[in-house]
Amino acid sequence: MPAANMGEDERELRDLLVEQKRRLWAELRQELFGRAGEELHTQYDIPQDIGERSILDTLADAGLSVADIHRDQLTALEEAQRRLEMGTYGRCEGCGEPIDIRRLRLVPYTAYCVGCQEKEDGGPAAPQRPTL
Repeated sequence: MPAANMGEDERELRDLLVEQKRRLWAELRQELFGRAGEELHTQYDIPQDIGERSILDTLADAGLSVADIHRDQLTALEEAQRRLEMGTYGRCEGCGEPIDIRRLRLVPYTAYCVGCQEKEDGGPAAPQRPTL
């Protein structure tokens, strides 16, 4: 698997990071300040029964969850840009080996190669935790 050649691929990856960051900021702004949020806000001004209020609370929580995901991705993009400036971008933070360029193109903010990411995530054969 080809490793990242930062000399020729750095510009492409830098542009990918910037574009993804721009897109996520736009989505986050839309999520927080867009039409859906405004509609939910006006719904709270209208009296509802307990069931309607519960549905609106669930929708609001889902919107916040999406915003949290975007915030986490933006933080990862900022960190990737910092690594790019420091010259460590494209090297796995787990094993120190170069990250495959195809992985960086797919997930430009990743800090791990596939093997180390699986270890971070608990591996493909990780035992399931009991749920309630």
